[in-house]
Amino acid sequence: MARRARKIVLPKLPPRVLHGSLAALLVLLVGWAWYDARQPGPWQLVWATREGQIGSRTSSGHVIGRDSMFVALPHRSALGRAVEVRYRERAVIVPVLDVGPWNIDDPYWETGARPASERGQGAHRRPANRAGIDLSDAVFGRLGLADNDFVEWRFVHRGFVLLPRLLTK
Repeated sequence: MARRARKIVLPKLPPRVLHGSLAALLVLLVGWAWYDARQPGPWQLVWATREGQIGSRTSSGHVIGRDSMFVALPHRSALGRAVEVRYRERAVIVPVLDVGPWNIDDPYWETGARPASERGQGAHRRPANRAGIDLSDAVFGRLGLADNDFVEWRFVHRGFVLLPRLLTK
């Protein structure tokens, strides 16, 4: 005896309901993408050095002054992006205006790798230290560093607001 296949009949939605549902789904997806894009990147813990070089030009063309607030990261893709840098209980948000300290093609943050300078690899010469980020003199001072040390940093969006450390850990 042959069984008859049952036909599943879905209710036909009016075009207004169908279009409204699709529009709501699109708004939800765009909202989620916008929210996700504004989330800070993962924290990086790296050795930081002072850039110095007052009066010199950075890779972005900025002339370094004593009060210049910026950092250098070892890849051009970071130029112009904002980063949050933390040292102990102090934090600043500054732009990336230079490429360095030792390398110009080491986006270690994209792959979760450690900076090439930690392995003694430099773009033009062997690194004298394991720095993965350079801080301008003003950033160095604002964070309260007395000497080179480990700092935490991450990419943030423009307009990002610093929260107290207790709320973000």
